[in-house]
Amino acid sequence: MSHPTQQDLDQLLAHVERYFEKPLLNAELRLPNHVVLEVEPGEFTEGVIKIYADAWLNARYLTLLAVDEQSHFSLHLLFLLKSHKVALSIRTKLERTNPVYLALSPSIPAAEWHEREIHDLFGIVPEGGDLRPLVLHRDWPRGEHYPMRRDFNEALTPMIQEVPHQFDMPEGAGRHQVAVGPIHAGIIEPGHLRFSVTGEHIHRFDAQLFYTHKGIEKMSEGQPYLDVLTLAEHVCGMCAFAHSLAFTQAIETLAETEIPKRAVVFRAILLEMERLASHFSDLSAICSAGGFAFASARAAYFRELILQMNQQLSGHRFLRGINTVGGLLKEPSGESLTQALKNLAELGRQFSEWRELVLNTDSFLDRVESSGYLSQETARQLGLVGPAARGSGRDDDMRRDFPYQVHTQLPVQVKVSEQGDVFSRMMVRIEEVEESISQVSRLIATLPGGVSFKPIPEQKLVPDKAVIGIVESAKGSLIHWVMLGEKQQVYRWHVRSAPYMNWRGVVHATMGQNIVPDAPLVNKSFNLCYACADR
Repeated sequence: MSHPTQQDLDQLLAHVERYFEKPLLNAELRLPNHVVLEVEPGEFTEGVIKIYADAWLNARYLTLLAVDEQSHFSLHLLFLLKSHKVALSIRTKLERTNPVYLALSPSIPAAEWHEREIHDLFGIVPEGGDLRPLVLHRDWPRGEHYPMRRDFNEALTPMIQEVPHQFDMPEGAGRHQVAVGPIHAGIIEPGHLRFSVTGEHIHRFDAQLFYTHKGIEKMSEGQPYLDVLTLAEHVCGMCAFAHSLAFTQAIETLAETEIPKRAVVFRAILLEMERLASHFSDLSAICSAGGFAFASARAAYFRELILQMNQQLSGHRFLRGINTVGGLLKEPSGESLTQALKNLAELGRQFSEWRELVLNTDSFLDRVESSGYLSQETARQLGLVGPAARGSGRDDDMRRDFPYQVHTQLPVQVKVSEQGDVFSRMMVRIEEVEESISQVSRLIATLPGGVSFKPIPEQKLVPDKAVIGIVESAKGSLIHWVMLGEKQQVYRWHVRSAPYMNWRGVVHATMGQNIVPDAPLVNKSFNLCYACADR
């Protein structure tokens, strides 16, 4: 997994420059494979769209964010140029008095939620885009009080208006609306799901999220970077380690330091252990929604075994409190690693039996095959990531496509399934479970010697320099974008989680040829986290 050469980067930059009529305002390399460009405001949208359409670049949309730099706003778009294994950031400035730009979403549908969120939180207008509220619900006063602006009065309590959410549902004889949530049975977080049905056939489905928007990015402003690491670990329970890893890698990039090889391998082990726990949870949920209680219980048992191993390896079932900037706070003991090898071997044997059972139970296969179909083209347009994308034939995995630090220790065989249904998304996870068990066993058996922590040179943590951390979590790629201010405090921190990109996939997969009893099954085949999306 070699990084691109300087010649490769020069060729890439020359190719990209053709899409902007005026000279680039700035171009620099932040990582061995992260290029940052600044362009004129009037050329931003057109240039970005041309780059996205270029087959040679093979650009994957990753995220879009805004920064209030007090004298002006800045807009930052991040692509992965998959064919070249390079991340490309494109930045432009917007006037503070009238922050407007031509919307990207008509040509890049995956950017729609980000444009709506930026409009909600910054008041920046994507001209020609969707201006419906997203993060701030319809009862938030429109046209004022933008929480992510630096001059927002956090002591202010806006006057909330009684404005009900309007779902765009078709009318007609015999059609009814079925409302689910926002409060659900069990312990899952709130989200309002709305169906338009005739009898049991689903005509339209939509979801209102962000009931648990915590303002976690706003909370980070002015905080020491190590305090923000704690916030990163608590973005989500399912992907706590992946979030901490993305954040620490961003800070380590800013410090221009390489952490010890032993720490990199330990991080890779823990990342795959988290993937196993998440995938077993997903497989249990799919089996439960498909009426296969025994298989669901066994998959939940497998997850519990992984969580117990996590406790033994790190001291925390969800792998919190072990990762830090510069490596690990503590090492897994030799005894816990030896025991993990034995447990994983036995788990692999039991999982093979479970797989045979599930794939030879016709009544269950009748439920999952052809339900919740999502085409490869729709997955591309929506920017889906992780098993949700690979289950629709998208051959994307950051462990292979963005080879940096931890990813270099994981030479995975990417698991892709073409059918695009619940069965396809389930099979991707089944095969990834087998891959992760193999990867963890290999990494433990070949663990290098040395130390697992090295202090970073904090004098290199300069202000106003944006860096990224990209990690392939269990749910898909997640992005942490970090810019420090004075005294090594966080000025702007942006989190793009995998569920944030995949929720619209749930919406599209639920519509079509599905009936109401299929809806929970389709939902669980994605099994997305609300907290990760709401932030």
